[in-house]
Amino acid sequence: MALAAQKLLQNRQLPTPLSPFVFMTDPQRVLDPVAIARALPDGAAIIYRHFGKEGHRREAEQLRQVTFERNQQLLIGHDPELAIDIGADGVHFRRDSRLLAPMLWRKNCPDWIISMAGLKGKQDYIGDLTVLDGLLVSSVFYSKSPSAGDPIGVEALTEICSKLQVPVFALGGVSARTATQLEHSGVAGLAGIDGLLRQNLTL
Repeated sequence: MALAAQKLLQNRQLPTPLSPFVFMTDPQRVLDPVAIARALPDGAAIIYRHFGKEGHRREAEQLRQVTFERNQQLLIGHDPELAIDIGADGVHFRRDSRLLAPMLWRKNCPDWIISMAGLKGKQDYIGDLTVLDGLLVSSVFYSKSPSAGDPIGVEALTEICSKLQVPVFALGGVSARTATQLEHSGVAGLAGIDGLLRQNLTL
């Protein structure tokens, strides 16, 4: 996966400051995100999704300290106020065809790294995708995640990358085995939870 991420970084079709290796937290599946951040490679990006978890502010502050020390990027999941409070690098927003929140916060915080979850089904985006540094499209491969849905496959992902003027990151079922299939798809990076947890990566 490290080699695949590096190749995607070198072959990016569109520039973006977002790392080619994005780890996403989940309160149900990642019990200690701070420990995970310490184990992830320098230069990785972490999207902290707290979903209202008790004690999330304290956890986010600890993540900010660790990610700063390890030269990692920290994005807060759909909570720009928390991102401001702890000095995060940006925000990852929920899917929205109009991109209202990303456009608003791009204006308010132009230096932020801003990403968004991709739409399910038809790719009918009404808002301006160029405000995003990354669009996380899922599920590319089969995933056990309850929200994954049916995998779209590499061919459909490649078509999305060719049509949308935004850096696309592959999410869902991404692992050492599947990552090599994405080399010529046009994606800007890899994102995930379980598949990335199983790897000892260095970018």
